[in-house]
Amino acid sequence: MAEDRNGATTSDEAPGMRGLEEIVACAAMVVVVLATAWGVFTRYVSAQPATWTTEIAAVGFCWAIFFGSAAAFRRGQHVSIDMLTGLFPDAARRVATGLADLLTLVFLAWVCWLAVTFAIDSWDTPMPSLRWPYTIHYAGAAFGLGAMTLRHAIAARGRLSAARGG
Repeated sequence: MAEDRNGATTSDEAPGMRGLEEIVACAAMVVVVLATAWGVFTRYVSAQPATWTTEIAAVGFCWAIFFGSAAAFRRGQHVSIDMLTGLFPDAARRVATGLADLLTLVFLAWVCWLAVTFAIDSWDTPMPSLRWPYTIHYAGAAFGLGAMTLRHAIAARGRLSAARGG
């Protein structure tokens, strides 16, 4: 059972979930690059610019941002400043870390709920060129924030277990 610097254990993950965030983020970046390249090609080389490429690139960019952030949560790569808590006694440091984990988890769950609600509410709003629902765009935020919430909960549970000596 390997632990990262945030206390998350790799054995807690289902085998299919280990690189899911990176796969989605990389696939979304491929979509962004291809759509942007096609848009540039059609604008400057052909006589008919493809207006839909901007919408596809924006959708891919949203998915890449939020799933890339989820991958950073899984790896413990988000910024954390522990300069002050490093001066605390062990018991106070555990309490401060637990409180920070709880606040972060509540915030992530709340923002995820808002993103899901927004994605559902945007079902009737079509994109200008493709006429697809904007839900496709905003679902990247909803799913990515859901993955961040899950990854943070797993890491927080690992830290809590380690603090209890288990």
